[in-house]
Amino acid sequence: MIAVLPCAAAAQETVVRVRVVDSTGTPVANADVSALRGLNTVVAGGPTDSAGRRTFNIPRDGSDYQVVARRIGFTRGEQFFAASRDTLTIRLVLRATPRALPAVQVTAQEDIKRRAYHLDADQIATSTRTIIDGLDVLSKLMPDVVYSRVPGCAARYVWVNGHRIVYPPIDPALAIKQSQRRRGAAILKHIGPTGMLTVNLTVQSVMASIHPEHIEEINFADCNDKTVEAVKGNSAIFVTLKPGIAFEPGIGSYVLASGPVLSNDNAPAVPRATDPTDVTDLAFRARIVGVFDDSTGDPIIDAEVADSTSGTFARTTSTGTVSLAFLPLGMSTLRIRKAGYADLLLPVSISPRDTLPLTLLLTRVK
Repeated sequence: MIAVLPCAAAAQETVVRVRVVDSTGTPVANADVSALRGLNTVVAGGPTDSAGRRTFNIPRDGSDYQVVARRIGFTRGEQFFAASRDTLTIRLVLRATPRALPAVQVTAQEDIKRRAYHLDADQIATSTRTIIDGLDVLSKLMPDVVYSRVPGCAARYVWVNGHRIVYPPIDPALAIKQSQRRRGAAILKHIGPTGMLTVNLTVQSVMASIHPEHIEEINFADCNDKTVEAVKGNSAIFVTLKPGIAFEPGIGSYVLASGPVLSNDNAPAVPRATDPTDVTDLAFRARIVGVFDDSTGDPIIDAEVADSTSGTFARTTSTGTVSLAFLPLGMSTLRIRKAGYADLLLPVSISPRDTLPLTLLLTRVK
């Protein structure tokens, strides 16, 4: 019996084999690979070898983990997986960070607004504050959204991965808290509603159901923001979830059952819709954007249409159009630039349900 104990203990661990490559398939050596539980608890990790490989063991408890790879000169790669098998093999693709970007004129006002209304996964993970859910992220790390910089511009709508969440189940505990806040505000009528009391229960309930480690990016468009060409696209919070993460009202964010696992010792690799390398040839990836002058209607040639996260960009043709095949699946934020015109930011979704061409108007700078 004693001789069997080491084998039994080993059976309670999952061997995770990670391979890190760049967008051309070349192995990335010395990439820092970490397996995370929750938001930022590191359970294993280390650098990749010359073949871009790293192997580590984690408890086989069926929990959701996140594997993250970082390397200077590349955008980070990440995937979620469940520790439910003996052996898992995960392939991460890192995309090169652009070495040089065209000169951009950003006003002080735009810079302040960007810092107040934008948050990414790294900022959430490195926060020293206790973050339990997405509502904590909003209230503790984005106070300018809760305590609006613009009077009367509180968050009224919430979008997750490009879809507005309408009539989700309301969290009963949050409803009680909101009622208590209203009673407190009624006593101080000269002050009026402030803080979380100005954020409606729909937004609060949705954000509270999102795990902070599932968030890739959050953006807020205040009531004066006209860059989002969608009904109820201002006074709105836009949440982008990481690859392999889905959202359902009443359930919240969760790891897709298909997971990021490419293969194991007993089964061949299985293509997944969440893996960008498996769907590059699908027609919906080539969603079209047309960029035009808002005063003349003429197509704008050679405008830069860029993914604000990775910096990857394409330029419009003589017809003012460009394909968005360079964007990853899910929600991205486009930045459209052209000398003589004001920059334009636009959340865009790439999915089988989001295929309609987009028409964008740029305004000349006076």
